[in-house]
Amino acid sequence: MRQRFHLLVVALLATALGACATAPPMVAPGPRPPGTGRLEVTATGFETEEGEARFALFLDARGWPDEEETVFATGLVPISHGRAVATFEDVPAGPFAVSVFHDKNENAKLDADFLGIPSEDYGFSADARDRFGPPSFDEARLDLAAGESKQITIRVK
Repeated sequence: MRQRFHLLVVALLATALGACATAPPMVAPGPRPPGTGRLEVTATGFETEEGEARFALFLDARGWPDEEETVFATGLVPISHGRAVATFEDVPAGPFAVSVFHDKNENAKLDADFLGIPSEDYGFSADARDRFGPPSFDEARLDLAAGESKQITIRVK
């Protein structure tokens, strides 16, 4: 019982400190190189096929990882045999990052408990993970060259 209490206190403290942290100043994205490419994202590690996989493709840090207004493209994909594949065509060359989560109850949001800890599995490009909250755009960032057809894999946990 005492150990549970200490874990709860640590979790609450970590959440409070994370909420107090200041975000880095937002830097305007630079010009992108000319051209487009194709991106195929395979998400693996789904424990069930219930619900859907929700993908979001961002071209810069604005709104990363969950503001729908700043997403370049989204994908809503059925899960089969523990995986889901989203394909994005005509992706502008340059940096990008992808987030994906298992929307088990199909309510279009990543569900979380009262502490804000996600209760549905999720993952990010470049295998980016952060202890308290989502990784930064730069941690999940990959690059796409003009004319490139890139395949990446994200493991949801």
